[in-house]
Amino acid sequence: MQTKTNLVILLTLFVITLAISAGCTSETGPTQASPNQESPNQMSTTQASTVPQGDFSQVTHADVMTKQGHWTSGADADGIIVYPALEDVKGADVTWSGYTLPVDIQIYSTKFDSSYNEVKGQLVYQGSGTISSWQDGNMFMGGGIQVPYSSMKVPAGQSYGWTYVTVHTPDGKTYSAVDKLTSLTP
Repeated sequence: MQTKTNLVILLTLFVITLAISAGCTSETGPTQASPNQESPNQMSTTQASTVPQGDFSQVTHADVMTKQGHWTSGADADGIIVYPALEDVKGADVTWSGYTLPVDIQIYSTKFDSSYNEVKGQLVYQGSGTISSWQDGNMFMGGGIQVPYSSMKVPAGQSYGWTYVTVHTPDGKTYSAVDKLTSLTP
């Protein structure tokens, strides 16, 4: 009886592990950001190969989150992954797909002013990337834009900074956001 119970428990754990693992894959995965090679007025929003979906007129603002990312075989984090999202007036994600939207990325170190307020410091990274669906702005759904630590010029002693993003939508509008808790070092 004990063996049968243990077998049922092991089988249940195996099924749960498979179910969790199945949700950990991404159709597209993160894309690599590139150092700025074109100015924002030269960038264009392009249509991806799928049928475009989404109502960009519902977008009122952007939001951005960052987290450390690990995409090579080394032990340390390789950089950060930037998750820019477009949101409506209620703060909900505006769902869309079928477009490739350019995203400008600037990352700054921080410093303290004479009143001990944290303020924007030195520019440590400037580049661009793209997102191809609303899911690229959700860290739980994969996607995002990779920014390697090796591309950042971080001042000595700085560990955290601010990430500014500007997302360009197909209707010609831009939406900006800032994440004030970006890891600048592994």
